[in-house]
Amino acid sequence: MHEAPLKGIKVLDMGWVMVGPMSGRYLADLGADVVKVESRQRIDPLRTLGPFKDGVAGPERTLSYHFINAGKRSLALDLSRQAAREIVRTLAGDSDVLIESFTPGVMARMGLDYPRLRETNPRLVMASTCIMGQTGPAANTSGVGTLGAAYAGMSNLMGWPDRPPTGPYGAWTDSVAPRFVVAAILAALHRRRHTGLGCHIDVAQAEAGLQFVLPAWFDYAANGHVAARRGGVPDPLRAPCGVYPCAGEDRWVAIDAADPAHWRALARCLGAPVDGPAFATVTARLRRRAALDEAISAWTRLRTDIEAEATLQAAGVPAHAVSHANDLDADADLAADGYFQQVEAPVIGPCRIRGAQFRIAPAATEPARPGPCIGDGTDTVLRERCGLSEARIAELRADGVLQ
Repeated sequence: MHEAPLKGIKVLDMGWVMVGPMSGRYLADLGADVVKVESRQRIDPLRTLGPFKDGVAGPERTLSYHFINAGKRSLALDLSRQAAREIVRTLAGDSDVLIESFTPGVMARMGLDYPRLRETNPRLVMASTCIMGQTGPAANTSGVGTLGAAYAGMSNLMGWPDRPPTGPYGAWTDSVAPRFVVAAILAALHRRRHTGLGCHIDVAQAEAGLQFVLPAWFDYAANGHVAARRGGVPDPLRAPCGVYPCAGEDRWVAIDAADPAHWRALARCLGAPVDGPAFATVTARLRRRAALDEAISAWTRLRTDIEAEATLQAAGVPAHAVSHANDLDADADLAADGYFQQVEAPVIGPCRIRGAQFRIAPAATEPARPGPCIGDGTDTVLRERCGLSEARIAELRADGVLQ
């Protein structure tokens, strides 16, 4: 088996909460040595968000942090101190990649912006990601992924037509943008192999989110039509297509049988209620969507979500039970893929986190490791990467530079 694709690549992760750290997590999964810069004085908010193991709060007890920062080492620095910034500068001079997610201007004020870091390391690939990007009239906008979802228009599209918009679950663009950040970093590393030069990557999280609502924008650009909230209708041009109630409390099955072959298979399962001229054509099904959905719901209500899924899948109908968190934990396919991995964390002991989301055969897959405790790699990183002596490290710690 070959070594992991990014084995030997050194990454300095200066992000916090989700978008920057998740980008670093993907690189760690690919074999990179990722050092996360953080501080006890200004703690990463992710360490305070939970959920906490056994319901006991603490900065080392949140599974969210372990999930997003798995496989990294932690370097604890007080970045308000010049000596700490010099350490970052030294590490950047020895790194292949630096990721940061500060508001534009913060890195420059610390003397750690790309033009200055490039002076000592022209091979450095630096990725900056913030809500609105590094340039433009809104560049100084600060915020989190909920703001990015609002800017992209996703918040306005989710919910019922007669109610206020609900927006997506969680800080949406924080989970969307890392895919773009990592793709750009990998492209930049490939470019560097040919040119010998690094570059500065700018990823606007709101623009990354915009990619997922482009069909609505296309419709406006082509027809002047402004998309509106549709409630339980996922696609106005596909019927039947939706989520239908099943037996049991809050159990549902998702069905998409708009294509003719899938519709015929579904009609055979449902029988008389839909097997007739009233629903014989695509146009008829679209015009009588409400009646069609009620006929399907009458069938699904008599079955559990698992039974409905099994029956429809066996008939060739795209369908799947709507999962709850406990369903995912017990899912046989996720278990077979090794999606969830048991790890031993220093403070909370055994816990389950996500493993790598991909396999690149015959390259090795990095084993799952928990996220770091604050500063657990400080001394090692300063010795190995910065060449500092034990005496100098002790001095920096006594001065409060090391947090």
